Amino acid sequence: MHYDFYVAFVLGWAILLLFWSITILFVYLRKPPNSRLSRKIIINSYGAFLIFFVLIWLVRNVDSFF
Repeated sequence: MHYDFYVAFVLGWAILLLFWSITILFVYLRKPPNSRLSRKIIINSYGAFLIFFVLIWLVRNVDSFF
C-alpha cells in the first residue's frame, strides 16, 4: 500500500510538472506585453518542483510502520 501511494504521488507530480512546463513554455514563447515571467521566476518554480521531488524521495525511504 505504501508503494502504491508513492507511485501515484510521483506520477501525479510528474504530470503536474509536465503541464507546468507547457504553460511556462507557452507564455515564454508568446511574450505578452504585461507578463511578469522572468528567468528568476522560472528558476524558482522549477526549484520548488525539485525540492518537492527530493522530499517525495525522502518520504519513500522512511517507513513508519516497521
